[in-house]
Amino acid sequence: MATTEAPEHDPSQGSAGDLPVRPLHLVAFRRLWYASGVAWGGQMMERTATAWLAIEAGGGAFAVGLVFAARMLPSLLFGLAAGTLADRFDRRTQLLLVAAAVCALMAFTGWLAGSGSIQVWHVILISFLSGCVQVCDTPARQALVIDTTSRGAATNALALNGLASRGCGAVGAFGAGALIPFIGISQSFYVIALVYGVGALFVVSMGSQRKADISIVHAPFSHALRGAVRLMVDIPAVRLLMFSGVAAEIFAFSYNSALPVFSDVVLRAGPEGLGILNGAGSVGSTVALVAMLLIGDRLRREPLLATIFVGYGASLIVLATTRNLYLAAAVIIVTGICAGAFDLLQQTMLQLAVPDEQRGRAVGLWVLGLGSAPAGSLETGFLINALGAPGALVINGVLSLASAAALLAHAPHYRWRARKAPAPD
Repeated sequence: MATTEAPEHDPSQGSAGDLPVRPLHLVAFRRLWYASGVAWGGQMMERTATAWLAIEAGGGAFAVGLVFAARMLPSLLFGLAAGTLADRFDRRTQLLLVAAAVCALMAFTGWLAGSGSIQVWHVILISFLSGCVQVCDTPARQALVIDTTSRGAATNALALNGLASRGCGAVGAFGAGALIPFIGISQSFYVIALVYGVGALFVVSMGSQRKADISIVHAPFSHALRGAVRLMVDIPAVRLLMFSGVAAEIFAFSYNSALPVFSDVVLRAGPEGLGILNGAGSVGSTVALVAMLLIGDRLRREPLLATIFVGYGASLIVLATTRNLYLAAAVIIVTGICAGAFDLLQQTMLQLAVPDEQRGRAVGLWVLGLGSAPAGSLETGFLINALGAPGALVINGVLSLASAAALLAHAPHYRWRARKAPAPD
């Protein structure tokens, strides 16, 4: 199939920063771009609905934290394995299997919610199962971004993919917040299953990838898995990115666990407010990705990531002081900008720090870092129970700032005035 051909549009032939939309000229990338947007919209609908379902099932702040922790625990358990699978098998098929499984799970959740017998432990288990399925999606999807373009277009292609995801994520979050009071929680999960199905149709339309685009590793799976672990040992850039990613995941990205309680108890805004807050985060991420798309590689990635880390922590402290829904949404837009830019930079830097045949495993390492999220969700839930949602946000904001300071102290090339460290061999 000629969808990944078109060498006259190869992004590597020019500066990625000069032609930020060139990957969209490639048919396979464009259809993957559509698929990613729809899939992320479904994920944000699912997360909003699942968090509210936990509250409706009688859970409090700690139960919501457990739901988010259960969702991310598979990243810790299976992230490296999922990345290794993405390097060994057809990535498009992997995405289709994920879509089929999550559609079935969402339909079952809708039936269970409508039965009137759902309990908090059901929601936690469903969240864990969804995480087990979704952990296989990210390495395959992110590696496919570069498969359908080139390494030379990595920053812009990943930014475009993230732009579709975050933009549709905002729509998904707003949509879930509106659907829940309008059609009910159980019917909302049926709609989510349908959205995931539409995303799968776009993946089908990509057609098969050229074998030359995907490096297949024929070594035993256990050997390939150990090789993924060695990336952290052998490549200093990977170690630093993993440190900053885990710290951000625990102390910064965990703010999502506080939003259901912040909306319900502090802002008294209900599910509509939760949808607005979640949507604001996605809007912020979208703004960040547009900015990164325009910036391209004009700024050094390392100090930019450190600066964003500082801004992330500061925004959480400001959020803790707000008591108005729309002011809180405005602050969360800034928080979302930091989240989106941090995610993009970390993923891009990890993939570019390793050989082509290990890019799936590099994304697997990123997913492994996401596996630290349960610690953040549980820590945030504990702090909310002890100090309230504002107190939890302040503490995590301060800890995020401390982690950014530690990164700057340990790695001088993450400072603006320092020279860029030489690339590892």
